[in-house]
Amino acid sequence: MKRRVFAAVMAATMLAASLAGCGGSSSSAEGGSGDSAAAESETVKIAFVGPMTGDNAFYGETMLAGVQIAVDEWNEKGGVLGKQIEVVSYDDANTSEQAASVAEQIVGDDSISAVIGHFSSGVAMTAAEVYQEAGIPFINGSAAHMDLAKIGNCIFRNNAIYATDASSMLQIMDYYGIEKFGIINPNTDAGVSVTTEVENMIEKFGDKYAPQMVEPQYYEDGTVDFSASVAWFEEQGVQAIYTTGAYAAAAPLIQQYHAINPDMKFILTSGCFGQEFIDLAGEDAEGCGMANSFFYGSESELVQNFNEKYKAMMDGDNASTFAGQTYDAAYAIFYAMEAGESADRASIVEQLPNTDFEGVTGKITFDEEGNCPKQQVLLEIHNGEYVEVPGALLNQTDYEAKLGV
Repeated sequence: MKRRVFAAVMAATMLAASLAGCGGSSSSAEGGSGDSAAAESETVKIAFVGPMTGDNAFYGETMLAGVQIAVDEWNEKGGVLGKQIEVVSYDDANTSEQAASVAEQIVGDDSISAVIGHFSSGVAMTAAEVYQEAGIPFINGSAAHMDLAKIGNCIFRNNAIYATDASSMLQIMDYYGIEKFGIINPNTDAGVSVTTEVENMIEKFGDKYAPQMVEPQYYEDGTVDFSASVAWFEEQGVQAIYTTGAYAAAAPLIQQYHAINPDMKFILTSGCFGQEFIDLAGEDAEGCGMANSFFYGSESELVQNFNEKYKAMMDGDNASTFAGQTYDAAYAIFYAMEAGESADRASIVEQLPNTDFEGVTGKITFDEEGNCPKQQVLLEIHNGEYVEVPGALLNQTDYEAKLGV
């Protein structure tokens, strides 16, 4: 069975979560009543939360693996503050209801110093409200909603936001010479928000941006029949389609479209970066492009070392974007602990804005809102493998300057 090594790690951390009590008073956003508990603990504890069950369990597994690799590396060199680091893992099933409950449990455990995780934007934002209220530092590694980090000073993020994704997508359409394209996204807050960001950016660019976008389309979660959308896009005469859907939806969409028009170009996002998508989409994955903040095929020695450890843990699979982003998030927390010489929640919150190091997902710094600016690269799928297209993408600021906006 795949991921045997990781399964053992996950079982241990989930057991720790089940044994963790819900008692203890939560701290305020100004400081923590849990400071003394963290100081007296024999280990430094951080929490990971993600979908460990349900349709999105793959994302939870890969994100937890990134955190665990970071923890293992620090523990091998002595831990942090002279103590070994322990990950306590929780399952939010990617639902806001369960995320809120788990978040309350975490903030009530005064021995936990910081939190990493939650997958989708709506779920992460629900939990972030709880973390901000309690004053516990939280770093997300996947949710792209523009408002997440605005929730408060305790909330940070190490992944591209919708504005970055929108800029990269528009650049890709231009790079491919597309004259007319379509968007189809899940009918969720996240799907609507990223579409809105694309529309806002096109309006901002005006006639300085050549490709034309047709009316956006949406689908409900769990949709497997995209025939109506395929027919509609064909009527519009689009040359390419952009979707932010996860691989479970993107793969059947592409397969059904290619059955009608095998030449249709698809632009995807990090939710489809992984062998799982290629296996599910089969030969229809060929030629798909995507903007990504991480590539396991990078020549960077740091990336290669991380990917080898990930492959050993995950039965040969290459590391995902989300794993790289949570790996760097864990490093940011540990560096903050060292800088403040404390595992106290308030100290970590104070030190995180000073973060500055080179991670596997690029330079890790946080802006005034708590976001980490990302430089993305264009990846294409050829012969069942992801291949980087060097120099195809600029960062958002440089691209707008190029357009003269």
